[in-house]
Amino acid sequence: MIRKFILSISVALGCLACEESLPKYNTDWIGVQFVLDNSSLNPNEYAYSFIGQDETVTQDTVWFTVRPLGLVPDHSCRIKLEQYEGTEWRFEYGADGGVVDSVLRVIPRQAEPGVHYVPFDDERMAPWLTLEPGEMEARIPVIVLRDETLSDTTYTLFFRIADSEDLYAGVEELCSVELRIADCLSRPSAWNDWFFAGTWSAMRHEFMIEVTGEPWDDEFIGTLTLDDKNYYLYVFNRELKRVNAERAAQGLPPLRDNPDDAATEITFSTVAFF
Repeated sequence: MIRKFILSISVALGCLACEESLPKYNTDWIGVQFVLDNSSLNPNEYAYSFIGQDETVTQDTVWFTVRPLGLVPDHSCRIKLEQYEGTEWRFEYGADGGVVDSVLRVIPRQAEPGVHYVPFDDERMAPWLTLEPGEMEARIPVIVLRDETLSDTTYTLFFRIADSEDLYAGVEELCSVELRIADCLSRPSAWNDWFFAGTWSAMRHEFMIEVTGEPWDDEFIGTLTLDDKNYYLYVFNRELKRVNAERAAQGLPPLRDNPDDAATEITFSTVAFF
């Protein structure tokens, strides 16, 4: 009996200790994060290009959806966005395939506020960066600017949701986005190397646009069904054969992703499985 009593006290004290070690639930906690497309191969990556727009178009808007976490706000809450410096690891491999060295480098050609996009603290952004009472979702903009530097180069805006005086940033991987901004052909974030049978290149992308009349941007690629993909693969292969025959008759090499590299001859899959 004494042993059972002592055991009961030990269990009770253990449970009390566990309860005391748990963080207190904050009933006032309100967070916010992006709603990303989990079916995408790169849900945090987006791309926008001014190409095809009239020359008078000097700015445009890319919209993102956010959703609250915790309590639904009962008052107007400010959403804070901030640019951050994008970095990546570069690895050097030895003869055995093992990593012999690595370096963390800053990704080049990052977007400049006021040049490639309207700064997040600009007064034009203020009315949009809010979560209104009772809202379960909200759309917030990034206003991109058509600078001349975009005519031949893609710039990337790395930005994220940060804590504001009203809202906490939510899950880390759902709070950051990479937005590529260009005024030339740029790799869509929805590009699938397997489906297109190769990595992105301006030459391959331009060929696809020319033979189909479609933009092959994120929005268009996102509408494709499996039947659509198989149809377009048939068109790509048919037209590629015709174009390469014409080029051969002129003494030119087949189309290549890199015109100076014979190993990059453009090909396409014959069947799409997904």
